[in-house]
Amino acid sequence: MTKYDYTEQLRLPFTEVVQEERNQPAKCVNIVLLKVVRESSILYKECKVRLPEDAYQLLKSFLVDSDREQLILLTLDTKSQPTAIHTVSVGTLNSSLVHPMEVMKVPILSNSASIIVAHNPP
Repeated sequence: MTKYDYTEQLRLPFTEVVQEERNQPAKCVNIVLLKVVRESSILYKECKVRLPEDAYQLLKSFLVDSDREQLILLTLDTKSQPTAIHTVSVGTLNSSLVHPMEVMKVPILSNSASIIVAHNPP
């Protein structure tokens, strides 16, 4: 069998094809499913976030009385309506360590059009 002749490989089981090409055992690859799980919900009397003041009014209950630094993420749909609020990081008295991957995970999973990031310096 030549290197680029795959017609013969189509008749072989997948594990034999991999072993034949690499001459070593096949690697098991996990198939995973990620979900966003709703913990609770709140009522927001304004339907849209049009101004920074609107975002502040929505997020202030999460940030005002905290004794540690927090990074909160608000996700919005295409009509600027809030879809989710997520606490990305709870830090210490004077620092909060955040990786960009943690910031972008929830907006991607919830199909958000835009995000607002809020931070409180205690």
